[in-house]
Order: sequence, then C-alpha cells, then structure tokens
Amino acid sequence: MNHGGTETQRSAGFTLIEVMIAAAILGISLSVLLTAASRCLLVLSIATHYQEAQLVRSLAEVEYPLIVTNELEDLEVPLMTLDNGMTFERVVEEEDEDEDGLYVVITRVGWSARGAERVDEVFQYVYHDDEEDDD
Repeated sequence: MNHGGTETQRSAGFTLIEVMIAAAILGISLSVLLTAASRCLLVLSIATHYQEAQLVRSLAEVEYPLIVTNELEDLEVPLMTLDNGMTFERVVEEEDEDEDGLYVVITRVGWSARGAERVDEVFQYVYHDDEEDDD
C-alpha cells in the first residue's frame, strides 16, 4: 500500500561503523589474549629451568656431598658442564677476616636461557677450625 509519500526501505544487516567497532574490539581482545598466553609460556619456561637447576644441584650433592668433616679443598668442585648444557660448581670462601674458621660454601648451577646467562646459587655456612689442622 502506497500512501503517496516516499517509500523508505530498511535494510537488514550491520552498518559499516558497527562492523568496524566489532573488528576493533575483536582485535584488542585477541592481542590481550596473546600477550597473556606468551607471558604464561615465559613463566612456564623459567619454572622449568629452575626445576632442572634444582635437580642438577641435587644430583651433584649426591656425587659431591657437603660433609663438614671434609677438608675445605675437598668441598670445592671445579666448574663442570653437564650433558643438558647446565653448569655446576662449588666454591669455598672465607666469610670474614674477623671470624676465624667461618666459611661460606657457594653452590652454583648455571644455564643459558633466551640469550642470557642465568644462575641459581645456594649459600651454606660451615665452621672449620684451622687450629685442628696445625696439630
């Protein structure tokens, strides 16, 4: 039925503005989601390396036990590279000139991750009476 006026047609669908807004919202959502996923993977990678470092340190402690009755030279382990690319070493340093007989034993496990060298260190203190060696 025509009432003599202009006929308006209503089209079904989205306008260009609505499509552009939806695309922008989708793009922002995807970028946030991808950023969060990449950060989760980075945290997982870091946790995996630290877990491997703890395993290497545990295995090295079994092979080179830290026994207080050992001589100080026997506590040291020179730098060694393992099959998985990680390194292990143990050094003994005198803690303080004023504290006679107090030494710090530093156990280091190192690895390379994302182009940077990483290290996990454990510090332990031992008392070694130097006067007993003089007897």
